[in-house]
Amino acid sequence: MSEETKVATETVSEGTTPEISIDALQEKLKAEAAYSQTQRQKKQDAEAQLAKLQAKLEQQENAKLKEKEAFKELAEKFESQVNELTPFKDKYETILANRKEQLLEQIPEDQRETFKDKDIEVLEFMINNMPKSNTPEVPARGSISNAKVIKEDWTKMDDRERRANWTSILQNYKKR
Repeated sequence: MSEETKVATETVSEGTTPEISIDALQEKLKAEAAYSQTQRQKKQDAEAQLAKLQAKLEQQENAKLKEKEAFKELAEKFESQVNELTPFKDKYETILANRKEQLLEQIPEDQRETFKDKDIEVLEFMINNMPKSNTPEVPARGSISNAKVIKEDWTKMDDRERRANWTSILQNYKKR
């Protein structure tokens, strides 16, 4: 039995792990976060520097082509750039034309000819500052709107009809 006890105590003593404090783990975490942030910043700086160097390299290449009087290569290069950007230009012009048409529809017809050559910003400013004509007209004081003319005698109406036409009945009574 003593051998069993001895083996059991050895396995228990071997299975223990050194305790690491939470503060130490938090410090390691903070250190790793700071290191990660510095690495991220270095990467962003390196990417920015790479972009600057690529732009500078392209400028030097264009300058060398000009020096060698290789205008044909330079013209082909710029033509390919123009061909790449032409669809975007067409889409942009279409969008602008549609927007301008929408804005012109909001202007009264008699003034459309005046504003058809203006920029979109001017049209938007004019429309935003134009008084709204959609306000309903307020009837004059004491006037009655939507008065129905009653053709039949109110004494022959049932209660529901009388209640529905009560203002008209009173108006007809006042007129007499």
